[in-house]
Amino acid sequence: MGGERCDPVPDAGLLAQSTGWLLNGAARAVTLELEEALKGDDLRWRDYGVLGVLEAAGPLSQQEIGRRLAVDRSTMVHIIDVLEQRGLVVRSRDRADRRAYSIELTDPGRALLAEVLHPVTAKVHDRVIGRLTYEDRVHLNRILAQLAGGS
Repeated sequence: MGGERCDPVPDAGLLAQSTGWLLNGAARAVTLELEEALKGDDLRWRDYGVLGVLEAAGPLSQQEIGRRLAVDRSTMVHIIDVLEQRGLVVRSRDRADRRAYSIELTDPGRALLAEVLHPVTAKVHDRVIGRLTYEDRVHLNRILAQLAGGS
């Protein structure tokens, strides 16, 4: 996946002024950089997303993690399988719904986030959006959260 660079601001007139196109280009740039940075740890950006959601929210069902990350059910099962095999999460029957599984971050998962994934992700973000001032980053994050349906 590394090396697949696309110019997020094409020479094609109106696309260069399209908010959706520009947002997609920025997301693609961050995703490509993250994929490249995480490759050494044999992880993907979705793995980081799952671990990050669990770190923030605590144990959740596979379905809830998938909903929060907009990942379909079968893909979520595969991601959880891989993370569980690596000892980063543990899957157990949900106490409230015995048909569902509850996914919980393990101590090695927490350590990987703190010692590797958060620092790597911060470096990627700095490379991709490093030209923005701190205030612009805060403002951009607030706008993106609104667009994504957050607060």
